Amino acid sequence: MLGKFIFDKSYDLVIVGNITKDYFGHSKKHHIGGSSLYAGIGSAKLGLKTLVISNHSLRSKDLPKYNNLTIITLNNRENTEFLWTYKENNREGIIKKYTDKIVINSIDKIKTKMLMLAPVFNEIDLDIKSNFNYEICLLSIQGFIRTYDKNSNIHMENFSHDNELEGISLLSCSNEEEIYIDKQKLFNYLKFISVTEGNKGARVYIDENKSKKFHQYSPAKIVDPTGAGDIFALYLLVYYYMTNNIELAANMANCAASFVVEKTGIEGIPDLNVVKNRLRENLNE
Repeated sequence: MLGKFIFDKSYDLVIVGNITKDYFGHSKKHHIGGSSLYAGIGSAKLGLKTLVISNHSLRSKDLPKYNNLTIITLNNRENTEFLWTYKENNREGIIKKYTDKIVINSIDKIKTKMLMLAPVFNEIDLDIKSNFNYEICLLSIQGFIRTYDKNSNIHMENFSHDNELEGISLLSCSNEEEIYIDKQKLFNYLKFISVTEGNKGARVYIDENKSKKFHQYSPAKIVDPTGAGDIFALYLLVYYYMTNNIELAANMANCAASFVVEKTGIEGIPDLNVVKNRLRENLNE
């Protein structure tokens, strides 16, 4: 465990969740990943002062560098490592290693406009949000519903933290993850639930039964879908915070996510100008 970290006075966005080492198929080469890294880079490209809090043992020189992106590790003893394979558009995973819980050891609350909780494999507890003074919070659900069997194959289980969502406004999940949540219970706390559907776009629920469909922006090509849901969640949070308009935010999020699949790994994370250009192109069609 590292000692106390001196945080800046305030941030635009803080993201909590582990950066990962991802292996694909039979390749021995890894890519760095994790929802927090994808969202952190995306946020930095939006010009936001961004902090990513993670447990990992990756070297600083192996992590991306942006002037407005700070990445800290609170426990540098181990990495979270996944092995992923894609079969007929379905992703199957094996957990190779995982870390201890992220524990924030700060004297004062960390001030941020936006907070994104983005675990990948049970590395945070929801009460971690008490360490922050924030205006709005989004929860990415995947890391809370992942478990594994005796062969380390990743499976999903029901979300069991329905009564711990005080202070969270937005929840993001995929259509595969949607069946593991109870919307009726979640809407006791949440304003919106977003559900990404791959090449079918996304839905945003405003209550347990009512949702609005947002159609996909067609990518130039599909190379790697990894991280598209993370960028969707990021843009949904940022643009809902900026505009208080969930439809505009979901439309921006859908457009931004369409770029991620066009390249491998973090290379596909877009700059804002290309997102705006694709939005304009689709409006003119």
